[in-house]
Parts: sequence; C-alpha cells; structure tokens
Amino acid sequence: MPKSQATTDLDQMVEEMRMLVPAGDDADKVAQLAALEKLQASAAAAIARVSTEFLESQRDRQRDLGVPSHRRGRDTADQIALARRISPSQASRDLKFARALRDDLPVTADLLAAGEISERVARAVHRETDHLSADQRSAIDREVARRLPGLSVKEASAAAKRAAYQADPASAVKRAAKAAKDRRVWTKPAPDTMCTVTALLTAAQGIAVWATLRRDAQALIASGAAGDRTLDQVMADLFVERLTGQSVASAVPVEIHLVMTLAMLFGAQPDGAAYGQGVETDPDGAAWLEGYGPIPAAVARAAIAGVPDLLGPTPQELDRGQAWIRRLFVDPATGQLISADKRRRRFDGAVRRFINLRDRVCRMPFCDAPIRDHDHLVPYRDGGETSVDNGAGVCQRFNQIKNLPGWTTEVIHGAAEADAPPGEHPHTIRITTPTGAVYYSTAPPVPGTRPARPKPPTSTVDVQFPSGLRLAS
Repeated sequence: MPKSQATTDLDQMVEEMRMLVPAGDDADKVAQLAALEKLQASAAAAIARVSTEFLESQRDRQRDLGVPSHRRGRDTADQIALARRISPSQASRDLKFARALRDDLPVTADLLAAGEISERVARAVHRETDHLSADQRSAIDREVARRLPGLSVKEASAAAKRAAYQADPASAVKRAAKAAKDRRVWTKPAPDTMCTVTALLTAAQGIAVWATLRRDAQALIASGAAGDRTLDQVMADLFVERLTGQSVASAVPVEIHLVMTLAMLFGAQPDGAAYGQGVETDPDGAAWLEGYGPIPAAVARAAIAGVPDLLGPTPQELDRGQAWIRRLFVDPATGQLISADKRRRRFDGAVRRFINLRDRVCRMPFCDAPIRDHDHLVPYRDGGETSVDNGAGVCQRFNQIKNLPGWTTEVIHGAAEADAPPGEHPHTIRITTPTGAVYYSTAPPVPGTRPARPKPPTSTVDVQFPSGLRLAS
C-alpha cells in the first residue's frame, strides 16, 4: 500500500541517520552523542503516541465489525510487535507504558518528547507509580517530574517510589504481601553452554539463601575441603547439591533432549556420503538442546557419553553412553525436519514432539515465548489436516489473537514472495494482520546442516537421556 507523507518523512530521517558522519572534533562528537540521545528519547515518546492512537482506531474498527467490547483491542499489541520487531509481551508492556504517559504522566511525557529525560527514566516513574490511582499518579507526576532531568535512573526510581509510599502507604504494604505470592523460579540460557537459575523470593528469604551459601562455602574453603575451587564455584556447587539432594554437584541425574545430525554424533556423514551430496552436515556444528538452545557438538557428544569434563569423549566413551536414538528425516534441500501422520484432531504423540523440535519457540515473528499450543494453521473445522505441515508451535497469546477478525495464517512453500529460492521447501507461514501487513515465519533448519540440492535424505537423531545417565558439571 502507498505510504503517507508522514511515513515517507520518517523513512528519510532514518536514511539521514544511516548516512550520519561523525564530527571531526571530539567536542562535536560529544555534542552529536547528546543530540542523538535526545532524538532517541523523542522517538520513544513518538512511538508511545502513535501506539495509543493505533489502539483507539483499532478499537473503533472492531466495534464497527461487531466485536464484543471485552475483545476489542486484544490484538493491537501483537500488530505493534510485528511492526516494531519485538515480542508481543514486550509490546504489551510498551503499550501500557504509552497509555500511562498519555493519561496519567503528561509532564513526564512532555519531558521525554523534548529529549530532556531518557526512556529509562520515564519507565522508572511509570513502574513505581503503576499501582496508584490516576489522580495519585498525576499528582506525583507534577511533583517529581520537574526534578527528573537531573536524576539518574536509580535516583528517579527512588524519588517516584518515595512519593508513592507517601501517597498511599497502605497500598505499599498490600503490594508487598501480593508480591510474596508471586515467588517463583525460572531458567534462562547463558553464554558458553551455561544456564542461569533465578528465584524471585522475599527480601528476607533471598538474603538468607545467599548468606547461608556464602557462610558454608567459606567454611569449606577454610577446612581445605574445597580443593582449588573459588568461593563462587563452591557456592554454586552447594546450591546444586542442596536443591537436588545429591552428595556432589556432578551427580545430578538428568533427562534432556538433543537434536543433532548423525555426523555430529559419529563424526562422519551418514551412510558414508561425501560432502556435496544432499544436505551437508558439520560434525563440529551446533546441536540443539531443548529448553536451552544451540550448544557445540563436542559438548553434546560429551553429554551423551557422560564424561566429567564435557570435552572430547573418545569413541569408546560414546559407545558406553546410555542414549535412546530416534531417527527423524530431513528434507534434502533445506535441512529441515519433515512430515508425519495427518488424520487427527489433536496434535499429540510423535506429531506434537515433531512440531516442538522443528519450531523450537513460538512461530510468530519476533516472539521468543515457549511453545504452549499446537495450532492448525488452516482450522480443523475448515478441513485443515492435523499434520506437521499444517501445524505450528505457538504461544497461547498468538493462538488466541490469530482467530480475531482480519487475521489470516497460511502455509506456503518456496514462494517467491517469501524470498525462498526455487526448488527449496522450508516450512514457511504467511501471516496477514487486519491492516494488511504481511509477515513470514520460516522454521529454522536442523542445527549443523547446510541446504544443498536435493539428494537422498539423511537423518538426524533425537537423543533422549535416561534418568540414570549422570551429566558432570
């Protein structure tokens, strides 16, 4: 569709920023940085204004279409997420922030639009006052905002928090009680095949956990029982031992799932095929650890063998590795996993697991949420098959909003509009939003494969460790 003059002007601004030449003088470079920071803050305020206007116009449109009032605007954040290339959850938080700036924090919004404060400072004010009434928020905005240009993010947060406590001390106590009910534990992948385990606890509990680990780790070091481990390493090992009930951290029984090529597992192309025939696989490429992401093939092989140092297991160690191997076929042109049975209503069993392995995370572009639902892209009621081709792993949010008026999803294979070279058939979904914007989502290839011209298919292995296999730290 043709662009408006306002959009064209923004495109021109982007091009000007792309071509910006740093100043020759260092003092001018600093001035440029200051001006660019103001521009970034002003752009954040503009995004907020456009987002709130878009929300209102979408609600009006859906009202005219007869959408029930409680469902109007539910997909607005998802459309914003696609346009801004961010996750839907982030877009929802941003939209809530934008509405707060418009309705309750107008002075803060003006400072942000003028580039006098950063977006992080404005978000700090919003975060610390979000639980208050509109009148209380507006009063704090008038009180605190005038000092914001001279405050850091931490100082702005503290100032808004103090004002919120004074405005409604009883609410602060209620929030603390509610927050205690939100305690939880979650994991997040870290670089170099590490993993962060995070616990949200009450302040007293969190400090007690950390202080106990530190005290006992210092005692082990003082007694000489820690060997050459550092204080942080001993604390980490104690954390694992006490949570799992194991005598040592390396004795934790695990059941995990890996996706890797036969070349990665055995160090050669399957069936003796030479490179250049069909899908090429790299013995030292990246395997996929479900629930974590890509890991080096050497680490995957070591996990199978259960070797202590996670490095370079010997063939004998691999032979002794207790692993259950399931063959999954790979498209010889694209290196992607392909098909299974079709005539069922529910995605379960092998089909469900297949979709999980193929898609890994929600198929909505820019959404990194874990797969919660297995969705018919062409609805079952419209004749859509329960197949890996017509199925997609999605988050609950996308599964709901894709059924709202104006949304369509369809599977395409090798379409020119998806920029797929002729003859290749990646599993690609075309998503059209109510505004007519079109987005594509293509399933990632199997780790370690390089698409080539079609040849006889190779295999991947899905390695599932039995509970008795022990993975060393």
